[in-house]
Amino acid sequence: MNKIGYDIVVGGELPRIGSGYRLVYASEGRKWVYVTTLQGDGRTRLSKKAWSKIKKRGILDESDIKRGLRKAKKRLFG
Repeated sequence: MNKIGYDIVVGGELPRIGSGYRLVYASEGRKWVYVTTLQGDGRTRLSKKAWSKIKKRGILDESDIKRGLRKAKKRLFG
C-alpha cells in the first residue's frame, strides 16, 4: 500500500483527525482506506465506499510535503 498525500474536506467521518479542510496521508487496501495526518498521529480507517464520498481537493507531491506544508498549499491553490 502506497501512502498518497491528499487535501480533503471532512465532515464528521474522521473523528480522530477532525473536520474541515485537512492534509492527510491515505493508503488504500482491498477493503479499507487507512488515513493519518501528515505528522502520523490520528490513524483511522474507512471503508472504500465512505472514502469515495469524501471530497478530495487535490493530491500533494511528496517533495512539496517535505519542503513544507505552506509551499504544498501554495502549489495547490496558487
